[in-house]
Amino acid sequence: MTSPTFVHPRADVEDGVEIGPGTSVWADVHVRGPARIGQDCIIGEKTYIAYGVDVGDRVKLNAFVYVCTGVTIERAVMVAAGTIFTNDRFPRATTADLTALRPSDPDEDTLPTLVREGATIGAGCVVGCGLTVGRFAMVGMGSVVTRSVADFHLVVGNPARPIGIVCRCGQPILRFDDGAPPDRDDLPCDACGRRFAVTAGAVRELDSVARVST
Repeated sequence: MTSPTFVHPRADVEDGVEIGPGTSVWADVHVRGPARIGQDCIIGEKTYIAYGVDVGDRVKLNAFVYVCTGVTIERAVMVAAGTIFTNDRFPRATTADLTALRPSDPDEDTLPTLVREGATIGAGCVVGCGLTVGRFAMVGMGSVVTRSVADFHLVVGNPARPIGIVCRCGQPILRFDDGAPPDRDDLPCDACGRRFAVTAGAVRELDSVARVST
């Protein structure tokens, strides 16, 4: 049975925010409306979620995560502490003549970011806009993501670059140095038994169900 929604007394959840059952919103979180947070999520303390953000089911947003307008986070994503999303490549505080503040509403320079299901973004990352973090991808801690990340790829650094392939379970199953994985017809995960193939840099699941040793 799904537990009821919990919102800490010190959280600021504005009108128009939809929160699913089983989700916990902890102290000093600010969620602006309208926004949607799915069921069975954890929203860590001092996290900020802007209006228009969509968060899927079973998502973990750790403490001090900043999620701006234009971000969509699919189900079962982990975003570790201190991660910052962005939505404008060329931001300015004022008009060009410096006489007036620019409005903060979304405009033609506001670019969307999509984090696909099962992905992990490590602690202290900065995620650029107008890109996609792929299914079950993993972004190493402290990385600066300036380009889209392919499904199941492990990226690290500033700017983030691909260095490996990870399984659904999170374990690295292949490492490489030249920015592109070699083709593999059958790439097993020693940790859980799932199997993958790699063709021209794209990862394909051969078996998405883990085999349990007896």
